[in-house]
Amino acid sequence: MTGLDNWLTQATRHLAKDSVAQVRAEIQQHYEAARDAAITEGAAADEADRSALNALGDAKTANRQYRRVLLTSAEARMLREGNWEASALCSRPWLKRLFPAVPAAVLAVVTALFFTGHAAVARDVLIGGIGMSPLLAAPFLPIYTRSRSHVFRVIKWVAMTGALLFVYGPETFKWSWLLLSCLWPLAQTEWTRASIRRKLPVAAWPRQLYL
Repeated sequence: MTGLDNWLTQATRHLAKDSVAQVRAEIQQHYEAARDAAITEGAAADEADRSALNALGDAKTANRQYRRVLLTSAEARMLREGNWEASALCSRPWLKRLFPAVPAAVLAVVTALFFTGHAAVARDVLIGGIGMSPLLAAPFLPIYTRSRSHVFRVIKWVAMTGALLFVYGPETFKWSWLLLSCLWPLAQTEWTRASIRRKLPVAAWPRQLYL
């Protein structure tokens, strides 16, 4: 393995396949241009190789910079999984038709609990249903612009967080570990999606990036 191969291996760690291919093509051009310039100035072949490699800078530093602007392997995997989920939903109309039935089912459960003397539980179930309503409504909402996407995400997080805080009430601090464990996976997913949004033009956003 050449010095350039070692440099590229370190510089492209954790990048998506398309990102790796882009980096390799660009760096190969820069490397050859720097090497040819060094040879033109009278440097020997080995010396020209070292000079061209030094001109690329530190591979680990380059890797950190690439991960800020190019898709990583984890982000590419999230896009693939999200696209698969969206296609699975679109290819099964009956599954999409089940979504409007969920609020009706929640109301039925709340009503049954209330009239059987479980008013507190009924209240919690109703609040939980309200908190989850943005997620259930998402497939039916016309969210296809950056501004609408931002508004929806704010409403989604306010609804979910508010529902949890309302359910736990004065004991919120006591059960904060449970709140964090419930919200952390969602927050991590949202953080990754935010990173993808920064790296892709809006025209290239799949449906799940708007939500």
